[in-house]
Amino acid sequence: MLVAHITDLHVTPEPELFYGRVDTRAALGRMIDRIESLHPRPDLVVATGDLVDTPSPESYATLRRLFERLTAPLKLLPGNHDDRALLAQAFPDHGYLGAGFANYVVDYEAFRLVAFDAVVEGKEYARPSAVALDWLRGTLAEAPDRATMMIMHHPPVDTGMAFIDAFQGRWPPELPDLVRANPQVRLILCGHAHRHIDATLGAARVCVAGGSAYQFDLATSLETPPQMVIEPPSLRLHLWRAGEVVSHLVPVEGSLPEVRFKGIDETTWPAIRDRLKPRLERNPSA
Repeated sequence: MLVAHITDLHVTPEPELFYGRVDTRAALGRMIDRIESLHPRPDLVVATGDLVDTPSPESYATLRRLFERLTAPLKLLPGNHDDRALLAQAFPDHGYLGAGFANYVVDYEAFRLVAFDAVVEGKEYARPSAVALDWLRGTLAEAPDRATMMIMHHPPVDTGMAFIDAFQGRWPPELPDLVRANPQVRLILCGHAHRHIDATLGAARVCVAGGSAYQFDLATSLETPPQMVIEPPSLRLHLWRAGEVVSHLVPVEGSLPEVRFKGIDETTWPAIRDRLKPRLERNPSA
């Protein structure tokens, strides 16, 4: 099962530009075009928060119109720039959303998806409540043998981005302890840091995706002030097979030059492919 992970879309309504210069609508459109151009196409798209920049009915209506171009199923999670109630109103067909926290579970054949909403609306940091931690504890205990992919907005680890980590401060120890105590959690998808970052927490790989329109400049010291940089965006893809997952990074720009290998083309590849197939042991049901 192939999962596309996007985050920190910061969509603004027409004709507004983010910070007066970045067209986040066009950036998300290019990201969606890239997803739709992939072969094979992803089986699922997850968007892990900061879906709009300033929450309003107009912002979420714009977001919805853009997402209508996706052919794969979509799962959403709010970020600190989002309003849970307005998000739920704009996506009434996403029944897992509501005025409260967007904590939910979806069972797929390849893995179990656990969404954990620890956002404090309007704040740069996350703080899961005791009720939310109890929900997560019980949810993970329900399926200790099922490979699990969690999605969150804030990374539950230090990112190495100094100002991000300073704003967040230390997580309540219950959350990292819960993840460490549940080795079935293999992958945690996050956003918020506006850079591609990988870390580990227990048996899980924490995978942070960059923003769809802009990134934060690399700042591993607080001596470097935060600023955004218009780096070329990339798409994070996660391929699940038989309870294991590998991840890829794909540039959004789809017009990059391609160079064929000598002796391999549409005519010769089928015979080569058929010779290779027996060597590739895969679980067809994963």
